[in-house]
Amino acid sequence: MRKIFLSLFLLWTVMLTAQERGFTIKGYIPSLPDGTEVGIDAVEDSIIGLATSVVKNGRFELHGQVKHPVLASFTANNLKLVEAHHWPDDSIKWHYEDCFVSNANLTIGPDFKLTGTQIQADCNELMALGDWRDAAVAWRFIDKHPQSVVSAFLVNGMLKAGFGLTDSEVERLGRALTGVPADTLRWKEYQWRVAMARKATIGSPLIDLEIKNTAGKVMRLSDQIPTDQGLVLIDFWASWCGQCIAAFPELQRLMTEYKGKVSLIGLSIDTNDTAWRRAMAKHPHAWPQYCTTPGGYKDLFQKYQIGNGVPYFLLVSPARKVVKALHTVDEIEAFLKNNPI
Repeated sequence: MRKIFLSLFLLWTVMLTAQERGFTIKGYIPSLPDGTEVGIDAVEDSIIGLATSVVKNGRFELHGQVKHPVLASFTANNLKLVEAHHWPDDSIKWHYEDCFVSNANLTIGPDFKLTGTQIQADCNELMALGDWRDAAVAWRFIDKHPQSVVSAFLVNGMLKAGFGLTDSEVERLGRALTGVPADTLRWKEYQWRVAMARKATIGSPLIDLEIKNTAGKVMRLSDQIPTDQGLVLIDFWASWCGQCIAAFPELQRLMTEYKGKVSLIGLSIDTNDTAWRRAMAKHPHAWPQYCTTPGGYKDLFQKYQIGNGVPYFLLVSPARKVVKALHTVDEIEAFLKNNPI
């Protein structure tokens, strides 16, 4: 028994030490000239610089730390060399390589491929299958690796599809993983996302949000969906979203074409009340406008799992059930044409 406790203690010590020391990436890429800048950036939800270095004699080292394994991008560029030598702009060169960084030792060789951990080996295997953003490619990997950190990354990404998945699709995703021992944070995220996704499948009741009207009165989104009329299109937008603003004229055209069959309400996700009101004044609408309250804003991103934010559209039935989640006016128009109402 004493030996078992000693072994567990040593294992825990090794894991803690690895977490504290962070990661080290040693590289040897002789094709990169001296002075080339290299770096590693976390790229899952936003670009966060983790480490930078400069190539000398083809070699470099990158040091940093992550809370848990993350999708990252290794980059190399000669921007400072071009500027220093006054080379023409067409001599600028960039290189990007997808990878997974954890608090461990990694190496990168002349082929720009990273190696050194099981997580990175899984990443390399996925990249060899093709474009990992393609669902068929992703599932080929996931089905073979139900406990991989990389599989968890892929599945969690698929679950960020507020009202965009069917019940059967969510159930398949809910069976995809059997655990993620190398990343407990990602496993907990997976369990939470599956639970949320089961409440937001196509045909499910609209998840309610707290909103306010232009007079500042707080109300519920569901109460703005009439039960005795046709479909309602909810346009989630924001003052800082250029695509959202550009869609307004086309939305007006669609509402004219489908008058009496589809009505429209706008729901801004602005957290700055002044910005919201200025945008409405600059781009007046012929449909009712609302804005999420702080609580409604939080619920939107957590319960709807809108991974990419706005523009985002929901087509809702008089029974207050979501018919379809859409992301562009073209998608809305195509759906309405192919599904006569």
